[in-house]
Amino acid sequence: MNVFGKKPDVGARGEPLLAPNDGLPDSARPHGLCPRCGKQSSFEIAGSLPVTLSGSVTASYRGGSRPMEIDQVSSLVCRNCGQGTVVVEEQWVGDQPVREGMAGGTVTWRGIHWWPLPQAAKSDDVPNEIADALAEAATALAAGCYRASAVMARRTLEAVTVDQGQTDGTLAARLAALSSSGVLQPALGDWAREVRLVGNTGAHFDPIETVQKEDAEQLLSFVHELLRYLYEMPAELNRRRSGGAP
Repeated sequence: MNVFGKKPDVGARGEPLLAPNDGLPDSARPHGLCPRCGKQSSFEIAGSLPVTLSGSVTASYRGGSRPMEIDQVSSLVCRNCGQGTVVVEEQWVGDQPVREGMAGGTVTWRGIHWWPLPQAAKSDDVPNEIADALAEAATALAAGCYRASAVMARRTLEAVTVDQGQTDGTLAARLAALSSSGVLQPALGDWAREVRLVGNTGAHFDPIETVQKEDAEQLLSFVHELLRYLYEMPAELNRRRSGGAP
């Protein structure tokens, strides 16, 4: 029960909740960012189905036994938009996944893959070539291919520069031209150059340099905001001024 505004400390199934979730939802934390509507929301767990079973570890089940579930697929329904998200989850006991060995502690199910892919939704206000590159970057990120995601984020920037009329020279020169002309504000220009540099790291083999998950997530988030600034916000403003829907 939520008393005097206190947040509950258990999930929908009575399991203890982990730390507050600023990411995507799963059964352990049925709240977070909705891949459908992009809003922070809470979720109803519509159901789950096991997809990976252990061949050696069994668990008591209605007087008998069966292989222990290692992975499951869950359907979570956003309470904001009413749409469902599919989550592939792995079972954790305590502080480690079951597939890494048994340990004592609370059983939780934690998401490893989501559908629809986060940040892959296409806006009609963004040119198709640019939206397709962004969607591919999001697909690579969701698959754990962080270098590939950074490379596609860089390719999204290249597509943006071409669409904005900068077709000559290196990507660095094109971004500098967009900054000089005021198309990119200083902060956006600085971040765009960061995307270019990390994208270069992902494209070339270097045993020292690598692209971390956090790098790929931040780059993709920035590119998404850049497209909103350059394409979606001006289109929304034009629709409002013309009396159309926002």
